[in-house]
Amino acid sequence: MNIQEYILSGIVESYVLGLASAEERAEFERMCASHNEVLAARNSFELHLEERLLQEKLEPPRELKSCIFSQIGMEKNDHPPRIPLLKPTLVPRTGFAKYVAAASLVLLGGSVLLNLYLLNQYKKSIAENKQLITAQTQVAGANQVLQTKLENYENDLSLVKNPLMAIVKMPGIPTSPAPSSMATVYWNTESKAVYLLINQLPKPASDKQYQLWAIVDGKPVDVGIFDFREGISFIKLKTVPKAEAFAITLEKRGGSLTPTPDAMYVIGKVTG
Repeated sequence: MNIQEYILSGIVESYVLGLASAEERAEFERMCASHNEVLAARNSFELHLEERLLQEKLEPPRELKSCIFSQIGMEKNDHPPRIPLLKPTLVPRTGFAKYVAAASLVLLGGSVLLNLYLLNQYKKSIAENKQLITAQTQVAGANQVLQTKLENYENDLSLVKNPLMAIVKMPGIPTSPAPSSMATVYWNTESKAVYLLINQLPKPASDKQYQLWAIVDGKPVDVGIFDFREGISFIKLKTVPKAEAFAITLEKRGGSLTPTPDAMYVIGKVTG
């Protein structure tokens, strides 16, 4: 347990309020002597407790008064005997001691109740603070996710707006397992980089992967395999110096050296 966790464990309050065991008190005093943070937490709580005691007044329970009067042999409505100011020697010492004990008992009872109340409020504040920190962490994480998505959308938009991009639309073919499939290749005519946008492709089985091919001089050339993605997202694949068309097939996971003809989904010619 680190120092901060030790301070937040409630040992500071237990020690100051006299609720800690002998072992806990000895350990706490050693921690105060060797760690300034623990000593500062103790001083802070003692000061806080003193300020609260001065600000708030706690009425003792009604039944406590009856209990005290009963113990000193008085009725509830009786008045304590007057003590002559000029003859202090006439005041019974035992009676005076009873009144002092009664007053001490009232103060002790009120102090215990107040201390327990303050301890509960302190623990409640710690719990609420932890909940607030957790909520702030979750909000920060959500903001980071949104920021990442925004940056991705801005990058994608810059690809679409780039005048050097040749756009190759690849519609589904009649013999495709899913004729309504659609994908688009964005091919940078200067850097020869290839970016793929999945418009509509069915989600493949876990042991399958889609593979993009470039038709170069009538022969298929591997441009790369890619995993299925939902939503608008560009996938960067291999560079292609030249191409007459692009096509996508569904191959075994890891890709194939040559395309499977009956597993072709879309194909599109390069124009311009």
